[in-house]
Amino acid sequence: MGAACLLPLVALSGCSVDVAAYDPGSTSPSSGAAASPTSSADGSSGASESGASDPGASDPGASDPDAGGSGGGSSASTATDSPGRSAAGPGTRRRTGAAARIPEAVILEQLRRTAERIAQRLPTASPTVLPTDVDADTNRGLGYRLMLDFGFPEQQWAYLDALWRRESGWNHLAENPRSGAYGIPQSLPGTKMAVVGDDWRTNPETQIRWGLAYIAARYGSPQQAWAHSERVGWY
Repeated sequence: MGAACLLPLVALSGCSVDVAAYDPGSTSPSSGAAASPTSSADGSSGASESGASDPGASDPGASDPDAGGSGGGSSASTATDSPGRSAAGPGTRRRTGAAARIPEAVILEQLRRTAERIAQRLPTASPTVLPTDVDADTNRGLGYRLMLDFGFPEQQWAYLDALWRRESGWNHLAENPRSGAYGIPQSLPGTKMAVVGDDWRTNPETQIRWGLAYIAARYGSPQQAWAHSERVGWY
């Protein structure tokens, strides 16, 4: 990662926020992460806003009334947390995307921690080895590298890849014509991503950084975000 990409994040170090947010580098993922799903994405999801979140909750807002009508899904429904064993394919459930209102201060705090982690690692950093099915010059390749920069272990990739394949097909120009949800993480409204950069409409890196901060603050890991999406149809 070049110094030019790091500087905007380091500048966030002045943001001091007392949040009980998850530190992605401090928790080990569940064992046996599944392989990436083979189903294709249609990019039709939307990310509606919900009520205030509990960043540390493992299944926050399962019955959130602001999740576009789909948030009333029962937590008792049987759904797997493994993207390789999903009982329902992308076309069989309504998807509404990143459906929580996370305070900008919490997003900034997650990005500040990431900048510090990157700065500490720069002197000894080695080139990132991508999974064999990920092209370095794609949004997926960028997403994998940024996920590691963010502190999530490589085992979380299957869940992040599955989630954003389903939401947008990793298309940074994806827009839901009905809700206006936008970008790779399907933020609704898309302007929420402006906290990371004014170029949120066209820059996949800005979108991915916001999406990773959102997932960390709301769910703690891509695996938990995917599991929630499987249960209630949004994350």
